[in-house]
Amino acid sequence: MIVPIFLPHLGCQDRCIYCDQDIITDIGGEDLQTRIDQVLARQKGSFEVGLYGGNIFGLKPEAIKRLFSYFESYTSVITNFRISTKPVPLDHETITILKENRVTIIELGMPTFNDQILKLLNRQHTAADLQNSFSILEGEGFQVALQVMVGLPYETMDDIRETTTSIINLKPAYIRIYPLTFISDTSLADMYKAGEFSTITLEEAVHRVMLIYLNALQHGVTTVKMGLTDNEVIKDRIIGGYYHPAFGHLVKSEVFYRAIMAKLTQARFDGEVTISLNNRDIPHLLGHKRNNISRFYGAGISITWQTKDIPIGTFIMKYSKKEMFGDVFDALKVIWNH
Repeated sequence: MIVPIFLPHLGCQDRCIYCDQDIITDIGGEDLQTRIDQVLARQKGSFEVGLYGGNIFGLKPEAIKRLFSYFESYTSVITNFRISTKPVPLDHETITILKENRVTIIELGMPTFNDQILKLLNRQHTAADLQNSFSILEGEGFQVALQVMVGLPYETMDDIRETTTSIINLKPAYIRIYPLTFISDTSLADMYKAGEFSTITLEEAVHRVMLIYLNALQHGVTTVKMGLTDNEVIKDRIIGGYYHPAFGHLVKSEVFYRAIMAKLTQARFDGEVTISLNNRDIPHLLGHKRNNISRFYGAGISITWQTKDIPIGTFIMKYSKKEMFGDVFDALKVIWNH
């Protein structure tokens, strides 16, 4: 079990244009110790701790040591730590401290691999910086994951393809994909209200995440999360962007719809079809608010389904005494060049 501790902007020397909180560059001991105690004291058994938000690499070595000192009374029940951070700055002393404190997994925030957009976002690092930090951390024995974004200002499909290719080449331990939201009282919100860049639709954001998700999965990289959850965002401060409380479900449902339609188009078939699939994929077949069933019906297809002990992400279609096997990667055949 992973117990999350959120450290908003801890260690950040600069604020990204989409961030919605004041910069915190050091550790306020009493408040942080209280927050940690409130979360960890009620846990049972052993657990992993995830330190999320901010930029731990931006802290001085003494501050990093102090951060981990707040967990000393829980040493016997904490199995290990994972952290999320920007890729820079990274030095040997930081690496040593992280190892000494049983950090095993490091998630590097990398919104895009387009250096011009990174500069616009005020990230203070480049794609080359990410590549360098990733290589060093893997060489030091850490599991390294990535957090990427879609829907950024001036983003193109070429940028999405570059992100996808980079993920495939780096082969991170896993990825998280976040569609951008515009939060009030941020530089990004001001740009959005001034019409300084064109936005995409929620459907297009789903499409872009789908491309990254499927290509990563096809190359053995798991996506552990798509979209923000309710506890990660103050909804009444969202003034635009691509937030949806069930964003990951939207993506996986769209994948299933596209994959099944691709197979049906290949077979040039419409009418009544029975889909056999893993029980966990039934919600993805049905779609958000059963939207997929309505879309199939609109295309002249009547879908029934039954569960079968087959791998998640695969399905078997039966129609007119014929049977056809498919999987989610069939969706890639029709969406990559969209």
